[in-house]
Amino acid sequence: MTGHTGEYPAEGALRDWMQAGLFANVDQAAIDALSRRAHRLDLPAGNILVRQGDPADSLYFLETGRLRVLIETPTGTKAVAQIEAGEPVGELAFFGGGTRTATLQASRDSVVMVLDRQNYDAVVAAYPQLVPAILTAVTQRLAAVTAKTPPMEARLPRVIAVVPCGTSRVDPVLLDRLMAAIRATVPDDRQVMLVRESDVPPGPASAYQAWLREHEARRGYLLIDASGEAEWGALVCRNADGLLMIAETGASPAMNPLERAGCAAIEPPNRSLLVIRDRADQAICGTAAWLAGRDPHLHHHVARDSDADFHRVARFLTGRAVGLVLAGGGALGCAHLGIVRGLQKAGVPIDLIGGTSAGAAMGAAIAQGLSVAQTLDQMEAMFIGARAMRRFTVPIHSLLDPAVFDSELEARYGTADIADQPLNFFAISTNLSTNDLHVHRRGPLWHAVRASGSLPTILPPFIDADGNILVDGGVLDNVPVVTMRALKSGPNIVVTLGEAGQVWRIKAAYQSLRRRGQLIRDLLLRRKSDSDFPSIVEIMQRSMVVASRIASRSMMRDGDILLSPPIVPGMQILDWHLGRKQADQAAHYVEQQVSANAALRQLADQPD
Repeated sequence: MTGHTGEYPAEGALRDWMQAGLFANVDQAAIDALSRRAHRLDLPAGNILVRQGDPADSLYFLETGRLRVLIETPTGTKAVAQIEAGEPVGELAFFGGGTRTATLQASRDSVVMVLDRQNYDAVVAAYPQLVPAILTAVTQRLAAVTAKTPPMEARLPRVIAVVPCGTSRVDPVLLDRLMAAIRATVPDDRQVMLVRESDVPPGPASAYQAWLREHEARRGYLLIDASGEAEWGALVCRNADGLLMIAETGASPAMNPLERAGCAAIEPPNRSLLVIRDRADQAICGTAAWLAGRDPHLHHHVARDSDADFHRVARFLTGRAVGLVLAGGGALGCAHLGIVRGLQKAGVPIDLIGGTSAGAAMGAAIAQGLSVAQTLDQMEAMFIGARAMRRFTVPIHSLLDPAVFDSELEARYGTADIADQPLNFFAISTNLSTNDLHVHRRGPLWHAVRASGSLPTILPPFIDADGNILVDGGVLDNVPVVTMRALKSGPNIVVTLGEAGQVWRIKAAYQSLRRRGQLIRDLLLRRKSDSDFPSIVEIMQRSMVVASRIASRSMMRDGDILLSPPIVPGMQILDWHLGRKQADQAAHYVEQQVSANAALRQLADQPD
């Protein structure tokens, strides 16, 4: 245990906790005796309170700050929970006489009240009635902990340190606008406060911690400008839960000392990066240089002339960002464009887009900033005009020649980095090299679309710069809700293709299957069969969609919205000529859903 134990007891605060919590039914005289024997421990950020496997010889109560709960696994140390001010620490192991089941580390400068076993035993000897009361309380707490499994998810940061990146500055006007957006986003009367060094009474670190404790107790959001003197910046970063890094286009991206202090104090899952440009119509480039070394969980492009950008960041910071998850399904994916059109018309914000296969292709176009009409034009040009999926080859690596498909993708999506798109985006492919999902969040946009849509046997796999063999994401996850949820808190609109309960049947009998000689003749004569016997492309696509449709419903959580737009009768996955009709039908479906679905209407009411 690392820290400094104070010389004085912590009677008042500990007594209040005992009366309200674990010792609520214990005699007042016994509580007074316990509180007199407790002492404070100052625990700087990064220091360890207890280690997994240590003897459980003390009882703790967190007065200020925050602790992270770490467990050792075969693959390394894993953070599983956080403990906030006002919570007891390690009481189950203490009263059970066992060892610590986890390591507790201060994620902020913290003050912990300590009651060791020697002092506890002395009080119990004088007040034996403590024992049955404590056993009852511990049993109740154990039952409550058991009921909360699986382990709780990490809490959103509420004390956020703001630091400039490289030679950027923290613009006071920009922070004021961001705070106004957060206030408009938070629906209740919780405190939302922008803090600068001049707003805090001068004094030692303990005075700042006391000030912070007072304001944090109001359960709001504190955005604290850490720029200025180095001592002030280090103090803010050590006592924050989140890090918001500000990068201005045109500044040098070399990391400065304040950033390094912030990154040392705050782990990557709680870091965000804002890349600021003056106008929304400015081209975005060079984001990778700002990401290097900073490792933010998410980054956001913000134009000073776009109120919508500020509101989008506010939703991410407060756990209300809206994700759009788009499934694969070939030409049926034109329904995604109708969904987007309907959501935009209703005023529902789209903050992050993720998709698989056709969902990745449609989502990438929207993330680029293309309109629905422009994207439909693009799809028709590729699949109808250029016949990108109609060119057969010698079936060694695949059935189709990808040359035209690849050139069309590169021409229309470009080589720009995914990180340079104005809207956050990810695509899913299946990595045959690692036998796992591959989440595309960096690299050329067209590479991500190509890999995500590489139907096995139909198209050759995509090989990335690291030698990974990537095929269609639908093999493992055609509806990437879990990936979306790992990136952000807040509601998700999940779009599946193919109506629930829809049955796919054909008129052709099995005996009508064309044999080898007939297939060769039809191919040489360019003669199309009048049979509706399914093609290999349709079979592959449908096979991947079946499992994902079943899984998508089980993956939904409270706040998520499942949309399954009706499919144009008879439309198959290569019927790109029906794409506009499918998009129109899906847009009409969204209009009906907004009228009938209160959750969608609530999203439409958010400021944008």
